[in-house]
Amino acid sequence: MNDSSPAGCLPGTDAEERKEASMTAHDQPGDGVTAVLRRQPTHVIDGQAQGPYTDAFEIICRGCGDDPGLDYCEVSPRLQLVRGPYPIKDGIAAYETHLRLHRDRRRTETGDH
Repeated sequence: MNDSSPAGCLPGTDAEERKEASMTAHDQPGDGVTAVLRRQPTHVIDGQAQGPYTDAFEIICRGCGDDPGLDYCEVSPRLQLVRGPYPIKDGIAAYETHLRLHRDRRRTETGDH
């Protein structure tokens, strides 16, 4: 996990990077987990991400109770641990691990191995 500061404390990015900020990664359709890896906005105002965006990425997982309309500082410490922030490479790895944990938990709960 990266020791970077939460949103609002990192420098902004250029226009091309802001354009890329809207891209998210998704797991397989129908997997039941609603989680995204997104570029961390500088601020969330009235439930909307406001640029410029930071160089960090965060995991937003509705399955864990997170809300993409909340700023980093507005979510619980537990959700802040899930969110990150992460540099892109670490973010992708953390995102994949997070989805795997959800899948494994569902399999355990349903007895599906």
